Amino acid sequence: MGRPKAWLPWRGHPMVAHVVGVLGQVTDDIVVVTSESLDLPPLPARIVRDELPGHGPLAGLAVGLAGARQGLSFVTSTDAPFLTPEFVTAVLAPGIAAAPVAEGHVQTLAAAYPSERGAAQARSLLEAGKRRPLDLLEALDYRPLPIDRLPDERSLDGFNTPSEYLAAVYEDGAASATVEFIGQARKLIGRAAIEVPVGSLRDVLGHAPASAGLVEDGRLAAPFLVSLGGRDFVRDLDVPIGPGEAVVVLDAAAGG
Repeated sequence: MGRPKAWLPWRGHPMVAHVVGVLGQVTDDIVVVTSESLDLPPLPARIVRDELPGHGPLAGLAVGLAGARQGLSFVTSTDAPFLTPEFVTAVLAPGIAAAPVAEGHVQTLAAAYPSERGAAQARSLLEAGKRRPLDLLEALDYRPLPIDRLPDERSLDGFNTPSEYLAAVYEDGAASATVEFIGQARKLIGRAAIEVPVGSLRDVLGHAPASAGLVEDGRLAAPFLVSLGGRDFVRDLDVPIGPGEAVVVLDAAAGG
């Protein structure tokens, strides 16, 4: 993706805040697992850090389930833009480990896990060198849930590439972003800001006059740097820019 999925804009909020908001319609016991290196926006949730970075999603499941206060937990990934409370409730309804099955694939990151038992079993599997969430579901004797018997099948839809994210954004409705210019970029553009359609950073910068020289040989020109929301500094032109996002073009020296 070229940037953290948790911070991708979605319906006026960072993606992680959107997903937490959906879960908040089902429960007030929400645990968000993140890495040591990733800061998150303020959330009505308990934040825990992955204790075994590099060990895959099963390690995140272990620490997340250990932090849960309810006996059964619904687990989801961050990139779940179309997740609904009705889908979460249906997956939890059996009261045991359960997971949707779509086109023969078990959806391990849209599933229900017993919290305490699941955390202990996950740690045992990690110690045995196993890292797949499916190993955990199988150890818990999970119940397969055919996707056509669950509401809101699109709750499973996510995105792993910039184009998939932008396709979801376009489907959700036309949207725009703002490009602000600071320092030399402002002098060259002659304006403080422009409003542009969402797209890749390449698409967004393409709305500035070519004479400004922001892009050279298919790359962000060396004198410039781009900040996303004053938080992430990027140079990758394939990074997706989402709705309502503020893209700031500034002198490279200003970014350190």
